[in-house]
Amino acid sequence: MLISWRDSADVLRDMLHQHDLDPNRVESPDAAWRVFRVFLSVDVDGLETAPDSDADGFAVSWGRYSWNDGLPSLSLSRHLVVDVSADWAETEWYQPEYWRLRLDMVFPDQPTLADLDQLNAQDSGVYYERPGPGMDNALREVLWEIEQYPTLQALWASMPLRSAVDLERSC
Repeated sequence: MLISWRDSADVLRDMLHQHDLDPNRVESPDAAWRVFRVFLSVDVDGLETAPDSDADGFAVSWGRYSWNDGLPSLSLSRHLVVDVSADWAETEWYQPEYWRLRLDMVFPDQPTLADLDQLNAQDSGVYYERPGPGMDNALREVLWEIEQYPTLQALWASMPLRSAVDLERSC
C-alpha cells in the first residue's frame, strides 16, 4: 500500500478503527503498538528519495509535558522528511520539510508513574529501518528498553485517559 504523506494521520486513524480502537481513547498501549507496527510497513509517498536522507523513521517517547497538564504520556511517532523541491522557490539551496505523525496517549497519574520524567532516557531514539530484519530488530530494541524500567512497564500496562493522532511539522 502506498499513501500520501499528507494522508498518513487519516490512515493511522482508520487502521486503529479497523482494530476496534478509538483514536481518541485508545484502551491500551500494547494494542496501539500492534497497530502502529503494521502502520510502519505502509509505504509513504512524497518523501525525500536521497539514500542518506533518513526520510522515514519511528520513535517511542514518554514523559510528563505541560501540553498534557503534566500527566504521564506515551507517544508512538513516525518521522517523515518530505520532498518539497517542486514548490521550492530558492534556487541556491533546498531544504526538505520535517513532519511528525504521533499517536499520543495521556494517562491518569498514579504512584507507579511518579518518576516517569526522571528516567535516564525520555525516548527510544529514532530508528530509520524499513520493513524487514532491520526493522524487526529495531522494534525489539524499543520493547527491550521499555522492559528495563519498571515505570515504563507500569505505563505500558495502564489505560490511557485519552489519546490523539496528529500530523505536525517539526523543526
